[in-house]
Amino acid sequence: MKRLVIYFHYDAQGLLDGPCRFAVQALVPCADVVLVTNGSLRQQDRDWLNGEQIRYIERENVGLDVGAYREALLTLRRETVSAYEELVLMNYTLAGPVSPLQKMFSAMESRTGLDFWGLTRHYAMSSRRFGGKVPEHIQSHFLAVRAGMLQSDVFWNYWQEMQLPKSYEESIIRHETRFTAHFAARGFAWDTYVQTEDLKTVFVNPIMACPRELIANRGCPFFKRRSFFTPYEDELRRTDGAAARQLYDYLRRATAYPVEQLVASMLRSQPLSVVAKNLHWHYVVDAVPQKTGNLAEQGLRLVRVEPMRADTVTDWYLEQSVQQAETCLAQAAELFRNDPGLGVLFPALPLWPQAADSAAAEWRRVRPALAGQVDVLMTDDPPPAPLAGWALVRCEALAQELPVETLPHARWLLPLLAQKNGYYSATLETAAQAAARADYWQTCVRAANEPAAVAKQLGRLVKHKLKR
Repeated sequence: MKRLVIYFHYDAQGLLDGPCRFAVQALVPCADVVLVTNGSLRQQDRDWLNGEQIRYIERENVGLDVGAYREALLTLRRETVSAYEELVLMNYTLAGPVSPLQKMFSAMESRTGLDFWGLTRHYAMSSRRFGGKVPEHIQSHFLAVRAGMLQSDVFWNYWQEMQLPKSYEESIIRHETRFTAHFAARGFAWDTYVQTEDLKTVFVNPIMACPRELIANRGCPFFKRRSFFTPYEDELRRTDGAAARQLYDYLRRATAYPVEQLVASMLRSQPLSVVAKNLHWHYVVDAVPQKTGNLAEQGLRLVRVEPMRADTVTDWYLEQSVQQAETCLAQAAELFRNDPGLGVLFPALPLWPQAADSAAAEWRRVRPALAGQVDVLMTDDPPPAPLAGWALVRCEALAQELPVETLPHARWLLPLLAQKNGYYSATLETAAQAAARADYWQTCVRAANEPAAVAKQLGRLVKHKLKR
């Protein structure tokens, strides 16, 4: 089948990263590819596209993906696009493929009764954010249009009359949630490659809620980049919060997809605190002392920085965590051999509630100064950091930044500098601490759901405000 793919791309720095290049290269054997980017690419990325003989269009960052598709279609012109048997509109927010694309394309080619199809679907829901009632629809990250629809006035009028969105919400309302119903109402038949009808009553958005299931058991060749940096609190309202880590572990274990390259790219554009929550960079080790080999020969270094000082109880627990972690140094070093993206490892923050409060308060104080020292995204939510004053560091992760022990706010700088270089930071704790953490969480959830506890907490907040 003669196929055209219009691949939408955006990067604030004009970078065509490794995951995008991987996707584009996988598409080339299956289609003619035109890349349209909302912005200006770096010259080295233009050179790469020219070397791959891939046409590209650079445009002003207006209209999000809708504007990019519209401009590409009108630039290529109707007579050129309509000569293809199939047009695919694909968004860079999909990562992959994790399996050969020809299987998907061959399967859908055999379904001759379809006028348009997509990778996955989103089920109906109510959403004030997206205009009220949202119908079931093909998700716009991958839309394929067959020749009969492609050659119709209806298709081209849709794009010529399109009002360009000014926000993500407008893009969803004007295009993603409208496209399927608009063309179905005009008699065009549609379906999706990934079948999730049995999940309809469980998840409205399966590719985000259970991506490992779609990839491992339903043949889905792509997943959403956003799985690794979606607001974690939102995920906990819809799922058990484990989807991203389950996906990450599956990709590493069962596929050849370079997921570590994707994580490194995300650390360039996303806050460490957000990615760390979704991927649960947290290790449990046995508290059994073992002989530690030469760290320098392993490319590692034990770094000591000034620990956080808070209340006396927090300080005591931090010291205890250091002592326990240092008995696990050999196991900690082994983690670096198994996880090439791991840059900095340190003891987890104690469960004592004041410890987290103190860490958040200190982060708010030092964040403005840190923003001027290292160029990574930061939020009000503190990233993981060696607040107990102890960290095992991969020397490559800090490159020219070592040593940093004497710099102001060194305990916060360590993970941020590693992030800048594409490495992540993680915490470790003993099995006993991990078991306590699970019960601590269950106790907090039960307490938070009790009306009396909620009322009591509100009373405390009001009392605190009045005192101030």
